[in-house]
Parts: sequence; structure tokens; C-alpha cells
Amino acid sequence: MLRFRFLLLIALVCAWATAALAETPAPKAAPESENGRYAMSPVADGVLRLDTRTGQVSLCRQKSDSWICEVTADDRAAYEKEIARLQAKVASLEAELKRQPGGGELKLPSDAEVDRVMKFFETVFRRFIGMIEGLQRENEQKRS
Repeated sequence: MLRFRFLLLIALVCAWATAALAETPAPKAAPESENGRYAMSPVADGVLRLDTRTGQVSLCRQKSDSWICEVTADDRAAYEKEIARLQAKVASLEAELKRQPGGGELKLPSDAEVDRVMKFFETVFRRFIGMIEGLQRENEQKRS
């Protein structure tokens, strides 16, 4: 039944196009870029129409007595929009980082600075161990 309606629709369109062409003067030849703009593929619900210029896909279905083409959701457009948003955010963060002191470059400490810090921690650790040993001696003296 659906195929019959589809064939009937194509026949009506062809008849209408023939009548319309007979009434109007012949148009100039379409430029090469106009040929094959849409690619059609049959699907269970109707026909998928691909615009070969823009890449937009539409699902064309028969509703009541006419055909209606609805643009399908395009994940690629959503991805491209998100990529553009993230690129803008990265550019903004990079610009903000450059405004910071030092221009956003990481400066590693020199060997002398590392040695000085390690000596400080060694001193703190030795004092801490000394305090523990002193408390242990006091505790042993109280027990004896």
C-alpha cells in the first residue's frame, strides 16, 4: 500500500513537472554544482535525503496526503559546537595564564635550592628523633 502511494506520488510529480515545463520557457542549463545536490536513500519510515552541499540529512515521510521532510538530529554539529566552546575556553585560560607573574612558565628550582630544602628537612627530622629518644629516656627513668 505504501509503495503504491509512493509510486502514485512520483507519477503525480512527474505529470505536474511536465505541465509546468510546458507552460514556462525552458530554463538555462543548471551549473555543474546544481546537479546531484540531493542523494536519496529509502528507509523503513520513508526516505533519507542528504544535501551534498551542506551535509544536512532530512527524513522525508508521508503524512496525510503530503510528504514532509524533517531535519534529523546531527551529532556532528553538536560536537563541533562543543569543540569550538572548549577551544575558546583554552584560549581564554592561556591568555589568563600569560597575564600571571612569570608569564605562566614553570621555573624549576636549582640544585642548590633543592639541597638547602633537603638540609632543612634533615635538621627537622633529626630534632624530632632526638625529642622521641629524650621522651623514651624520661619514661624509662620514671619506671625504674
